[in-house]
Order: sequence, then structure tokens, then C-alpha cells
Amino acid sequence: MKRSDRRTIILCVVLLCLCAALSAQTLSERIDEVLKDPNLNHGLQAVLVRSLKSGRTLYERNADLAMIPASNMKLLVSAAALDLLGPDFTFRTSLLGSGPIDKRGVLRGDVVLVGGGDPVLETKDLTDLAKQLKARGVRKIAGGVVVDDSMFDDERLGWAWTWGDLPYYYSAEISALNLNRNVVQVWVYPGKTPGAPAVVACEPPTSYVEIENSATTGEPDSEKTIRVSRRLGQNVIRVDGSIPVGTKVTGCEEAITVREPALYAGHVFRNELSKLGIVVLGGVRPGRSPADAAVLCAHTSPTLANILAMLNKPSDNLIAEVLLKTLGAVVKQKGTSAAGAEVAKEFLNRIGLDLTGINIADGSGLSRLNYVTARNVVDLLTHMYNHKHAQVFIDSLPVAGVDGTLRSRMKGTAAEKNVRAKTGYVSKVSSLSGYLTTKSGEPLVFSILMNHHLCSNGPAVAAQNRICELLAEIETP
Repeated sequence: MKRSDRRTIILCVVLLCLCAALSAQTLSERIDEVLKDPNLNHGLQAVLVRSLKSGRTLYERNADLAMIPASNMKLLVSAAALDLLGPDFTFRTSLLGSGPIDKRGVLRGDVVLVGGGDPVLETKDLTDLAKQLKARGVRKIAGGVVVDDSMFDDERLGWAWTWGDLPYYYSAEISALNLNRNVVQVWVYPGKTPGAPAVVACEPPTSYVEIENSATTGEPDSEKTIRVSRRLGQNVIRVDGSIPVGTKVTGCEEAITVREPALYAGHVFRNELSKLGIVVLGGVRPGRSPADAAVLCAHTSPTLANILAMLNKPSDNLIAEVLLKTLGAVVKQKGTSAAGAEVAKEFLNRIGLDLTGINIADGSGLSRLNYVTARNVVDLLTHMYNHKHAQVFIDSLPVAGVDGTLRSRMKGTAAEKNVRAKTGYVSKVSSLSGYLTTKSGEPLVFSILMNHHLCSNGPAVAAQNRICELLAEIETP
């Protein structure tokens, strides 16, 4: 090779390196500028961006600070569950009989509904169990409906959950026997004339909850002021305010949590039996299935691969909490959040994360006692990008401008249909972590954890969106 050619090659390499350095410097300056938003003053931002191709760091700020992750905690639980349980894992809800079925179709004992942790069990699934029971010739149950959720402990709430959130769907109680995400939908309709009481209905219809209705019907042009809540510690739903006469109701007013979800499932199941003409002489009570009880029928949940999408795209807190306790039950034979956290940390330690920068208080991220560093999140996401079930994990994440909690974000930018990431929010905490591809085709992994900003969540979300847009626009040599 001629000396002039060698010099030319060396010069090109130097120029390419210089361009890359300038590009990275420019990117850092631009991200720094985004984070100078006065709305974020007094808060902390931990950000780490890394190339999945070369491993180089494109941007770093406070990457080793322990931060409250909000729903980014679901990334840790999802990854541990997928690794340890596998994508084909399913939950099983069983119906047992504690006595024989005689020639007249009378079951001489109780039916026992045994929860296997299924977090996505719905009323239609209980209807199917009732139909299966009828197909076996059962026409009457001499006993009652026993609900068994002993696979998990009886701690229904996560540590340090905010009491004011407990009536609402995102703070549903945790059980091994769940139904309809452990909420009832409350529908509110106007009366026929102004001044008449509003009409309140629950879906599914159940006597398990009591309605206190003081809501009224307002004038046609009046403001709608309906409020729905639940008495703390009770299954009493309160509805007040006003709804204008003639209002066309197209959706439920609120999804309200129930206390003791297993009993809720038992009451709904008893109602489904009644609809099919199966008489149940006894009531609904908690208990454990007798050792000699026979399995009459069962329901199997969707696979974990499908459930992870139901978890991460809409950010479903109940599914996350159930997965954490399921890890404890399956691996440690202890259906507790503490056992699940122990299992999750063993997995995280095995893949090389720094456990001194992690605290797992719950599975969903509702607790403000959860902590994780941005570096740990990026290391986790890097591992899952190369995992044997990587596609299942990545496909479970919301897509910017398309679905889940990112469906309305980053539209019309280079990040739309590009960013796949998990959002997170609790008061004064906002997070976004995931993957994207640059304009030149380089895959990146990133984590943006924002704590203690005193503004509303809007400016924090806008900053996250802008950072993703900048990353998606990168053109590397």
C-alpha cells in the first residue's frame, strides 16, 4: 500500500472519529438543553443512553442514583417472570366438589372455586365453568360456594400504597382468586326529569357491593358533577353529584375496587350458576379445598406471553402484583410479595445488575419505596434484548404513537412507531425506559427516570418525548 493511501485512510478514520465525537457532544448538549426546562427545577433526572450494537454510552446523567421508578418497576418483574416461568406458563382456576353427585344431579357438598393466581379471569370464564358443571349433570348444590385463594398470603395491598388511591382500579386488592381485575364498573344514568334521582348500576350485577346513591338529575345544560368512590375498608360504593337530563351514557363512570376479591368472585360465580338453573342452597364463604375433593372442571388462562402485553401496554398494576407473588409461590413455595422480590433479585443478580441500587417493595411500582438506578434499568433491558425470549419481552411494550400508554405520544416524529418503552407515573415521578432505532439504523437502549419535579406530569413527559425524538434523529457514520 502506498504511503499516500495509508495517510488517506488514517485521515478518514480520524475524521470519522471526530465526527462521531462531535455528534455525541452535540447530542449531549441538546439533551442537556431539554432537561434545563424550568418546570423541572428542584427535581432529579437520571438518564442513560447506550448503543446496543457497540455498547458505547451516548448520554449519561446521574445514572447511578437510586430513583423511584413508578411503573418502570414492571420491567424488572416482567423480565424475571418471563425468564423463570417461560412464555408458555399459564394460570389454572379449578372447580372442585367436596361431595358426590347423586342420580338426581344433586352435589352432596360444596363447590370449591380454587384460585391459581389468574390475574385476567373474567365473568365469562366463570360462566364457562358453570356450563361445564351443568354438562356434568349437576342441577343442585346442597352446600355452598367455597372460595380458596390460599396460593397467596392475605396481604391485599402493596407496601406504602396511598390510601386515597385504594377505591380506584389502579390500586386493586391482590388475591390468588381475582375477577374482572377486582373491580366493578359503576354506570350512572340521568333520571327522566330534572331533580329526579340518578340511576346507578353495577357491572357485573352483584349483591357483594352496596350502593349509596345521592346523585341527582340536573337541568339539560347543567354541569356534570358525578363523583364515585368507596368507603375505606368497606364494599360500599358512594355516588353523588349531578348528571344533566338527557345525557347519553356511553361508558362506565368509574371502575371501583372491591374488598376481598375471592369472595367477590364467589358471589358472581353463584349468580352465574343461578342463571343456568343450578340451585345453590348455601352461601359464599372462604375456605380451603378438602384433601379428598374431586376436580370437576377448570379454566386455563392465556399464556404468559399474552399476559405480559396485557401488563405492560396499559400498565396493569394487578397483573404485576400477581406475577410477583406467583414468582414466590412457584420458586419459593411462598405466595408473598417478599418471596417474589427475593426471586426477582436472585435473577437480577444472576444477570449482573447491582443489587445495592435496587429495592423492590411491590411489583407494580405504586409504592414510593421502590428504587432502581438508570444503569440497572439499561443493563436489564440490554440483557432482555439478547434473551432467548427477547421478542416476547419487546413486543409487550407500548409503541410510540400506536398503542398502550404511548398511543398518543411522539406522533409525527421520527420516534413514532419506533420507540418501544415502558412508561411510569406516580405523583412527582415520571419515567420512560425502552428501545429505539436511530435514523442510521443503530439500536439504542435508554432509561429516563425523573423524580421530585414540582410541576405537573406534562413537562416531564414532553422532555422524555423530546429526548426520544433526538435519539431517533441521530445519523451515525
